Amino acid sequence: MKETEWPREIWAAQPDPDDAEGRHVFSEHATVPRFEGDSERDCVFHRYVDGDIVDSADRYHREMLIAARARADAAEAERDRLRAELGRLREDAGRYRWLRARDLDTIQSGGVFAGKTPENLVLNLEDLDAAIDAARHHGDRGNG
Repeated sequence: MKETEWPREIWAAQPDPDDAEGRHVFSEHATVPRFEGDSERDCVFHRYVDGDIVDSADRYHREMLIAARARADAAEAERDRLRAELGRLREDAGRYRWLRARDLDTIQSGGVFAGKTPENLVLNLEDLDAAIDAARHHGDRGNG
């Protein structure tokens, strides 16, 4: 989205207070006489805000609000995605902690356990961590 600029101020002065035609000098900046006797600028400038500037200010604030809402919506969507991912990772971590804490006797008593072949060893705790890390670092992805 194109960045909307702040509305500019309009400074206006009536060069001759007795001018019946109502002529004014307009400027985008508060101005001062350019030289001594500058009849166009040797007068009091006043800041004016006309309908166009009010409309552009309203449009600016509306567009800024829309952009802020879009950023907020994107941030909320990312937060929701990260929360869902965190939930899945917590489930995986819980499963691993459960598997890691299995008793070495599990093979005799039945149930789920982690093992290493061809040695037919039941692994748990730090031994299981080390075996998984070694397999992962050597490119053995197995089923995970």
